[in-house]
Amino acid sequence: MNKKGITIIELLVSISIIAIIIILLLRVMISLNNINNNGTYASSDEISRTTIIKNIENDFLKYSLRGLKVNNKDDQTEITLSFDTKDDQVLIIEDDKLTYKDTYNLESNKAKYNLCPKINYLDLDDNYYLITIEIEVLIDNEVKQEKDDIYLSYVGLKKESNNYEIENYC
Repeated sequence: MNKKGITIIELLVSISIIAIIIILLLRVMISLNNINNNGTYASSDEISRTTIIKNIENDFLKYSLRGLKVNNKDDQTEITLSFDTKDDQVLIIEDDKLTYKDTYNLESNKAKYNLCPKINYLDLDDNYYLITIEIEVLIDNEVKQEKDDIYLSYVGLKKESNNYEIENYC
């Protein structure tokens, strides 16, 4: 009766243990793949943010800003930038993209732009003022990292013709 071999129960236990190990390894590999994809999306989003900030800041440097108007709709916010020697430019904020001359999509999972940007006007002295615009990136409807937000600033010379409609827009 002392036969060498394995029983069916031993075989089933071995197969069960191997299956559990394979399932755990697959879950780890899927998680690593998701982390890699999120990193790729975050990198792509950072490039888009940098490009749109560069385009707007270039206009701020080249042209004199004479007005700013914010129009908030249900699914988007439009910020119209009026310049002295250039046609008006519109920055459109939607949940998953920004448009300023070109469209820049937000690719990160669970991320979206806040449709109510923070816009501040500050008198620096009798001759100059500062306008700041902050567009927050929300993850799960919360601000997680301020480094993902878009910050724009403009220092201008006060003129009577300047018109900034930035109150009560959200």
